[in-house]
Amino acid sequence: METTYSVVEKLGRSWAKYEQRYLGAVSVSKIRAYTFPLFTPAGANVLQDNPPDHLHHQGIEVGQDYLNGHNFWAMGSVQFPLNFQHQESVQHAADPTGITVVQQMRWTTNQGQAVMQEERRTRFEAWDGLNFVEITSIWKADYGDLYLAKTKEGGLAMRVHPQLETFWGGQIRSSTGKIGEKEIFDTQADWIEVAGIAEGRAVGVVMMPHPSQPQLPWFVRDYGLHNYSPYRHAPARIPAGNSVSLRVGFATYDGRSDGSQAARAWKIYSVRTS
Repeated sequence: METTYSVVEKLGRSWAKYEQRYLGAVSVSKIRAYTFPLFTPAGANVLQDNPPDHLHHQGIEVGQDYLNGHNFWAMGSVQFPLNFQHQESVQHAADPTGITVVQQMRWTTNQGQAVMQEERRTRFEAWDGLNFVEITSIWKADYGDLYLAKTKEGGLAMRVHPQLETFWGGQIRSSTGKIGEKEIFDTQADWIEVAGIAEGRAVGVVMMPHPSQPQLPWFVRDYGLHNYSPYRHAPARIPAGNSVSLRVGFATYDGRSDGSQAARAWKIYSVRTS
């Protein structure tokens, strides 16, 4: 069967394309891999890359500080790297319902010490009125035990477009009906939505930890960082040879929302990917 999905490799990015429009891309720099940009069906980007207040906030990213004592969250810059997520291999495949990009990555210090192996699967799909991407990050203790200290600096996170920040009129909403950082922070909910006017359009993006994942207290910020962070409240140890997974879906849409578009995205996600 001929697929309507394709992948375009260009300037360090694997672009996911559906028919004649782009959904988003997996970007790879010298120090890390991340999802950026991510578009709505009408073509507005909802993510931010390298904001001046936190240069390490890059689209949808995976990272962890205090991982065996090393910082794989704020990883420095290309000119002055602290540590690395080295992409060892990448494969991508289009099928009738979407595109999957699979990366094998080795997390190493800037001294060359291998700390952790990661397999990251990024899945792009076009739904009715929604663009969807899911990131599944598998952390493998291939080089010995992994020790993760209690810290807010880690997990799977997104930094939204600057015009979606609360200062510029963006609004954060949770599946429980709470609105804003003060109401949502450290509460539990199936999803959060960030909506507003970006690039001249009313748009929104929904962040949805997969139903198989533990429901955690949300880390949300008015300035645009939103994080699924398993080790924010307690440390952990991953014994050598074992692994843990982070799996979070994101959906984008055009138009204003009262939470109904986010609820629809969650319903589709929880049914189609169970």
